[in-house]
Amino acid sequence: MNETFNFEEFLKVLRENFKLIIGLMLLGGLVSTAITSFLIEPIYETNTQVLVSQSQSRETITNTDIQASLQLVNTYSDIIKSPSILEEVVKNLDLEYGTSGLSSMIDVSSQNQSQVLNISVTNEKPETAEKIANELANVFQKKIPKIMNVDNVSILAKADVGDNPQPIFPKPIINLGLGIIVGGLIGLALALFRSMLDKRITTEDDVQKYLELPVMGTVAEFK
Repeated sequence: MNETFNFEEFLKVLRENFKLIIGLMLLGGLVSTAITSFLIEPIYETNTQVLVSQSQSRETITNTDIQASLQLVNTYSDIIKSPSILEEVVKNLDLEYGTSGLSSMIDVSSQNQSQVLNISVTNEKPETAEKIANELANVFQKKIPKIMNVDNVSILAKADVGDNPQPIFPKPIINLGLGIIVGGLIGLALALFRSMLDKRITTEDDVQKYLELPVMGTVAEFK
């Protein structure tokens, strides 16, 4: 018995189950939108920048000074997230997080061969993220002279979430698209499964396909 499934039959399945597939695509989109809007807590991000340079008391800066500053960037990245810095930020802002929780919200990065450190802070509340980022930069700038015996940190840009902050997660449009795709795939899988289980012989082609018998004649449909 020949049960190969060709492209023409695949298109037939799509036509016969068009409403099912479209319905599940719409349902998938609605479900993903509802989950994004009501179940997933949005995450906001803000950034501040600090410059690592040579001591501000120096009147002239040489190439050696710049290279020394670049070498300090990695060290300063670790200092920013150190307990001594984070503890003061938690205390100053009266945060409900511990230092480990606060550290998980902070990311410190720099471009290659750059003396600028970018401090990113994520939080469920955009205003809280902004306060943490700015306080972190202030505390870091204040404590560096005591830690490194050199005053060489300047704040280039303060964090500002603006009037209408947008979350970095979740992404409603992406989630909507994924919901539609998943719904469509489920609909297609159900349609194919139903087609494979349906062994009814309803057309002349079915007689030739499943029974491998020639069609001698047909009976007209009476209405």
